[in-house]
Amino acid sequence: MKLWAILSCALFWTAAQQNSGQLEIYLPRTVQIEGEVIELGQIGLLQGSEEMAAAVRGIQLGRFSMPGQQIILDRQTLQSCLAGGGISPEKIRLMGAEQVAVTRTGQKMDGLALVEAAQTFLQSQLAAQEVVIVGPVSPPSGCLLKPDQAAEVVPVLGTDRTPGRRTVVLSIRQEGKETERILIPFEVRFRSRQVIAATDIAVGQVISPQAVRLETAETPEPQSVELSDVVGAAARRAISAGTAIRPQWLQPPTPPVLIQRRQKVVLKLDTGLMLITASGEALDEGTEGQVIRIKRGQRPDERIVLGKVMPDGTVRPLYGKADQ
Repeated sequence: MKLWAILSCALFWTAAQQNSGQLEIYLPRTVQIEGEVIELGQIGLLQGSEEMAAAVRGIQLGRFSMPGQQIILDRQTLQSCLAGGGISPEKIRLMGAEQVAVTRTGQKMDGLALVEAAQTFLQSQLAAQEVVIVGPVSPPSGCLLKPDQAAEVVPVLGTDRTPGRRTVVLSIRQEGKETERILIPFEVRFRSRQVIAATDIAVGQVISPQAVRLETAETPEPQSVELSDVVGAAARRAISAGTAIRPQWLQPPTPPVLIQRRQKVVLKLDTGLMLITASGEALDEGTEGQVIRIKRGQRPDERIVLGKVMPDGTVRPLYGKADQ
C-alpha cells in the first residue's frame, strides 16, 4: 500500500511538471562523451516538459581543446549557459551533483609515442648529414582517437627554417581522414667541418696551408667548409687567429703582374708550322690572359699592336678581333 502511494505521488509529480512546462535536470558526478563539444543533453538526465527538454538538449556547455582533458561544470556554469540560450531559470530545476566532471571517450595515443615517431622520421630526413637531435622543444601531451577505428600517423617535414630547429608535422588519420594535426619542433645541431685561422690573416693575403687548421664543431645549420675551399684564396677582410673562416670572406687571389709598363717584351706567334718572334715595348702592365698594347718600331715607323699575355711572359699578337 505504501509503495503504491509513493509511485502514485511520483507519477502525479511528473505529470504536474509536464503540465507546468518545468524541467528537472539530474546531474551525475562524472560522465563521458564522444565528441569535442559538450551539450547539455549529453551530461544530464532530463525529466518534465518535452518542449523544454527539446529546447535545452542542444545547449553547448564547452569544448575539449586537448587530449585527455577533463572539464568541470558546476551548477552556476549550467545556469549561465541556460540563460544564454534564452531559458528562464524559473523553468529549470537542477538536481543531483553540485558539479559534473566531463571527459571524452576513445583511445589516447601517448605523447612519448608521437615524439618517437617524429624523431625517427626526422633522423631519416637528415640521414645524409651529421646531426645531433637534442629533443622536442615542447613535447605533445598525446591525442585522443575515435574508438574502434585504426589510426595512422603520417609525418611530414615542416616548412620553417629557424636556425637550430626542425619541425615535424604529424597527421593523425582514421578511416582515411585527418582527425588531428600535431606539430613537434626539435632542436638540432649539425656537426660541421670548419677551417680555423691558425694565425692572423691580413686583407688580400693568399692563405697558405700553414695559416689554417681543420676542426669539427656543432652549428645550428650545416656550415661545412673544406681546406681546399680556403687554401690558395685571398682574404677579403682581416681574419684574427682562432676565427672560423667563412666562404664569403674569401676571393680568388689577384694574379701576378707578368709584364710591367715600358718593359721590353717578346711577341711570339706559333702557328704550328712556323714560329715568328719580334720585340716591342709594353704600354700597359698585364697579367696572364690580359690583352695589352705593344709599341713596335721607332718613329716614324712606330705602330701599336694588341697582344695577349701568355703564362711564360711573352705576348701573342692579335690580328683583327681579339683572340678568345
